[in-house]
Formats: sequence, C-alpha cells, structure tokens
Amino acid sequence: MSTTKQRDAQQLLGRIPHFPWFVEKFINHKKAKKASASTLLAYLRDYEFFFRWMIAEGLSEARTIKEVTLTELNQLRKESIEGYLIYLQESHLYQRAVLVDNPTKSSRKEYSDHTLARKISSLKSLFYYLSALSEDEHGESYLTRNVMAKIEMNVEEATPLARANTIRSKILIDEQIQRFVDFVSHGYAAHCDTKKKLESHQRNRLRDTAIVALILSGGFRVSEVINLNLSDVILEKNQLRMVRKGKKEDAPFFSDWGKQYLLEYLAQRDRYRPADGEDALFLAVSATKPAGHRIELRSVQKLVKKYATAFGIPDLSVHKLRHSFATQFLRINPDPHQLQAQLGHSKIETTMQYAHVLEDRLIDAVNRTTHRVSEPDDQVDGIPKHDQ
Repeated sequence: MSTTKQRDAQQLLGRIPHFPWFVEKFINHKKAKKASASTLLAYLRDYEFFFRWMIAEGLSEARTIKEVTLTELNQLRKESIEGYLIYLQESHLYQRAVLVDNPTKSSRKEYSDHTLARKISSLKSLFYYLSALSEDEHGESYLTRNVMAKIEMNVEEATPLARANTIRSKILIDEQIQRFVDFVSHGYAAHCDTKKKLESHQRNRLRDTAIVALILSGGFRVSEVINLNLSDVILEKNQLRMVRKGKKEDAPFFSDWGKQYLLEYLAQRDRYRPADGEDALFLAVSATKPAGHRIELRSVQKLVKKYATAFGIPDLSVHKLRHSFATQFLRINPDPHQLQAQLGHSKIETTMQYAHVLEDRLIDAVNRTTHRVSEPDDQVDGIPKHDQ
C-alpha cells in the first residue's frame, strides 16, 4: 500500500468513531465494494456537514454528530432537505459558520453546481443503503422511508465542446510544453524575491522539473507519480509500474524527452539524504523530517501552482498537465484507443473529451463543408460572360 493510501486509511480509522454507528455500517458496506479510503473520507466530510446542519436547525437533539439517530433521519421531510440545499447554496455568504470550526478563505467561495450535486449524491447513497440495502437483526432495513429519493438535482451537463473550451485556456499546447519545463528549470529563479525562496528553488529545481516533465511526457496522475518507487522505473523500456485508479496494475510509458529530466534528477537524488530503505522515487525534506522522504501530493500540487502562476497561466494545475499531454497526444497521434491505454481509462468516452480541446481541425472541417468553389475567370456570379 502506498504512503498516501496508508495515511488515508489511518485517517479514516481515526474519524469513524466520531460518527453514528449506522455511518460506520455504511462505510464497511462500501469497503466491501472496494471503495478507496479517499472516497470514504469524502463521504464522511459530507456527512459531517449535514449532521452539523441538522443539529443547528434543531432537527436533531444530538450535542455531537455521533449522537444523531436513525429516528431523526427517518423523520426528515422533503422540505427540510430542500432547506439544506438552499443553505449550501448560500453558505459562502457567512463563511459556512455552522459547517466548519475555523472558516478560511475558501469558506467565502460559492459552491459549484458540481460540488452541490456531489454533496447531495453522498446523502442519497447513505439513505439508499439505510432504507434498501441494510439489514437489522430482524431482517428489516434501518430506515422505513428514504426522503432523499424525493430530491432531484438539475445539473446541466456540458457538451464535449463546452468542456473542451473550458479546458483549452488552462493547459499547455505545442511549444508551451517545452517553454514551461524550461521555465521550471531555468526561468523561475528570476521570480524568487527572497534568498530563502531562491535557495529552496535551487535545492529542488531538478526534482520539480523531473516531476513536471514526467507527467507531461506520459499523462500520469499526480497520485501515480508520488507513489512511484525506484524499483517501479524501468529506464531501458521508458516504462513505469504502477497501481492506477480502481486498483488496476499497469505499466504505461514515458517519452525519451521526459527521460532526460528524470535521469538528471536521479543523478542528484542522494542529495536529499534518504533514510535507509527509502525507495520513493521523488523525495522531499522538511524541518521536522530532515531525512529524504516521499513527497506528498499536496506539495506537488502547490509547487505546480507556484510555477504556473509565475509562468502566466495561473489556472494550470497538476491535473491539467495530464490534460496537456492527452491533448497533445491526439494532436499528433489521432488514435484515442492508444491514448486510452496510456492514460488507464476504463471507457473510451472519457478519453474522447480530449479530441475536442483543439478545435482547429473541427473549424477547418466546418469551413470545408460550405467552402465556395472558385469560379473560372470567364464567369461572373456563376453565369458565363457570353450569356450575359
């Protein structure tokens, strides 16, 4: 099990005791279906919000979320759930004070339709389990009615072209790919306004460049990259052994271009002074952990955002690097099935979203459809001159 998965699993075990027993039953049900720890943690976050709201609204007599009862869930009315949805829609206006103990800047941001739909979907999953899939000692379901079945979410589904248009401004295209990697390697130093920032950049420059280039050269997820061990890298074949989303074992490739940056980092990896037996490919050090240890997902997300902002594309995220690779792949190799295999997608429909990102070919095709054929010199408005 990777370090990230171990951490999530431990965090899940630590949080479960703070929830009602029936939530633990639901989590165990999902575990049996091989749901990931990160997914289950997301469920718990959504349930904590909802139970806190119930307590604040007087819909539960509980003092803590652990004390919320099945009877109270059974007594919820459709009007109450619609009230919760309205609260979520407006909660940014007062920093979600009921839902979080320590409001941050993100508490002032309005929830997107996607986030709202996810929070309601989480509740639907719980209530469906409690009313249809659970079983007490008498063989009866825990809930006798499912109020969430009466709640509909009207989320407009964007077309592939609309999604592609949104993605286009947030990815790297053509020569931008090389320019961004060069910026990480050589250009960012000019943006370091303190000696401490410059020293940090110089210390991690080769590592950061290798991470960015590796993702851009193979379209890997950030979780896949940080969980790589030295033993997972097959340099002679430009190949990586990894466990992908859905716990699928895979061995995708990376390009010769990305390999050169990886080799430069590997030549300097020992500078992080890893602890004995530390096999993580990408290392980090900190004041509390001076020995080289596996870099964390959040750290990679933050470093990419730092470089992207200085580069002039602040919306470029670490996941958009994966999008950049996929878009460029289809631009040069118009074979979505090859890309599907490289990205580890289960469905070709997921891969096809990238076919629309660079719509220049589509524009050309549209223009060709109604292109006016050039008229011969001896015609005017399609009529031969001698007939006029």
